[in-house]
Amino acid sequence: MATQCASCENNYFDFLAKYHRNNEASLQYLRYHGVLPVDVQCPHCKTPCHYRKDRHQWVCGAWTKIAKTKRRKQCNFTVSDYRGTFLSGTRLEPYQILSFINHWLSKHWDHQTVIGCLHIAERTSVDWRGFCSEVTEHWLDNQEPIGGPGIVVEVDETLFGKRKYERGRLLSQIWVFGGIERVSEKLFLVPLVELLSRKRDAETLIPLINKYILPGSVIVSDGWSAYQTISKHGYEHQVINHTEHFVDPENPEIHTQNIERLWRDVKEWSKRPGNRQEFYKQYLARYLFLHQYKPEVVHHHFVEAGKLYPPLSEKERRIAIAIPANNDVDDPGDPSDPQPGLSGGSA
Repeated sequence: MATQCASCENNYFDFLAKYHRNNEASLQYLRYHGVLPVDVQCPHCKTPCHYRKDRHQWVCGAWTKIAKTKRRKQCNFTVSDYRGTFLSGTRLEPYQILSFINHWLSKHWDHQTVIGCLHIAERTSVDWRGFCSEVTEHWLDNQEPIGGPGIVVEVDETLFGKRKYERGRLLSQIWVFGGIERVSEKLFLVPLVELLSRKRDAETLIPLINKYILPGSVIVSDGWSAYQTISKHGYEHQVINHTEHFVDPENPEIHTQNIERLWRDVKEWSKRPGNRQEFYKQYLARYLFLHQYKPEVVHHHFVEAGKLYPPLSEKERRIAIAIPANNDVDDPGDPSDPQPGLSGGSA
């Protein structure tokens, strides 16, 4: 697996110009980002396989001598280039996958655009949106904590789907808890999916603070009762009373203006007709991923896809080993000039 990619295209249109309808360049891009294997070792012979471009397969074909005979046996191990990867089971062309994800990671994502331009079925578009969301959700669940000794982190919770003055269409509602570093703007967002009566108590929020904020951080919050014990968990806690003012008149550094601005931006970005409560984690994961990695978001999405579905993982190798891969055949000629066998089972 390559440790880093080679010259990513960060611009939306430059990316399309380089990879759209170019499967060879697309496959190379996928290998550079760890989505597809760069090399494969035969699990039976422990020798490197060679790649058959026309079949999109890795083939062993090594010859070994049969003891006490003049015959040799040839390994017929083959494995699909896509086996166990993010592309496993797909019928889309590699360039279609790159173009789809490039558009999905844009702010103005639209089903009809990819359906019409990539000539794919609506069901396929829905499925691949789910696959892309799976990558960002996995990243969200495993993101690094923010903060650290002396670093200021503002925390707050907000209700998504609230109607202004209780008028207008009734939206799906969900509480979201989040935090943001004041200087670097690193952040985390966590949708709270439990019952409303249990969503914002100390039993729910304190474990999330311990998980997503490093000890020694300076946490600034409002006066919500769930935050009262923060200082007992290795943090410095500063409180701003929003019923009196939004910035402490004695210390202007005590405020939550950054997290409030974050809520405004997230709601503006995700407030769309048809959004459903059960998918709010998808919406938030996509927003946070775009915020965190812009402008190299496509590069990082494929890197995360390779981590989630490592090519030819150990599990897949064990499956391959369980399938017989050697046949005894007559010696066809000089052992110094072996020819790989292309018949036989596929793992």
